[in-house]
Amino acid sequence: MLTYTNRDNPMNAIDFHDAIATQFDKKYALSGAFGERFRVWTGLLDRYVDPTDCVMDIGCGSGIFSRYLADKGCSVTGIDGSVEMINLCNQRDSSVRLRYLIQSLPLSDMGAHDPQDVIVASSVLEYIGDMERMLHQIYAMLRPGGLLIVSMPNRLSVYRHLEYALFALTGRPRYFAHVRHVPTEANFSRQLTVMGFAVVETTYFSGYDPLSRLLKRILAKRCVNNLFVGVYRKEVVGARLSEITSSLNAPKHTII
Repeated sequence: MLTYTNRDNPMNAIDFHDAIATQFDKKYALSGAFGERFRVWTGLLDRYVDPTDCVMDIGCGSGIFSRYLADKGCSVTGIDGSVEMINLCNQRDSSVRLRYLIQSLPLSDMGAHDPQDVIVASSVLEYIGDMERMLHQIYAMLRPGGLLIVSMPNRLSVYRHLEYALFALTGRPRYFAHVRHVPTEANFSRQLTVMGFAVVETTYFSGYDPLSRLLKRILAKRCVNNLFVGVYRKEVVGARLSEITSSLNAPKHTII
């Protein structure tokens, strides 16, 4: 797994996102890549999230997906460690179905939150040093059969490797100083499966840079997209045991 560090940058990930909050928020209106991100994410939210669901949006940023879910009718809790991001959220939203909290991740007190039907994590887990602890918290907070919808940077992306080389030489792009995890989709899905999740769907996206657009003609999708997104279901242990028991108790057929 790739890990990026910058010894000359004293900022942490929260400070960094405080500094870029307004600029980041505007990208959804101005950037083709962020427009694609919105379309991919809202497509998944429309397919997998019901209007009656209780949803937690961790690393909610400026609240674009929290608002989308609240507009669907969901009860939404948006959580972010950045004060400036949460300020942007609160400037826009007054829905009774939506609340925002300033909290760093992993959470210090899971017991303060109700069980969730869906937990959304859009491009946030890569910044969390103890990502495994955060994933265990997500599993614990989900109801049986609940869904985690999550996007991560794609280690197999050719452009990601070029960016890493540029960062090593120039210190740009600056956000690389705060990225801690860049998995492959296969390894990330395997990690979640071991924790007790079932893979429902995964897909790659975000290949708007010129290099990726050029390479799309000759390379596989996993090599020319900078992000992947997955939908993972918390498996119901009792149901799994029932399936195993039923299988063991099923009549055996002898082939002659």
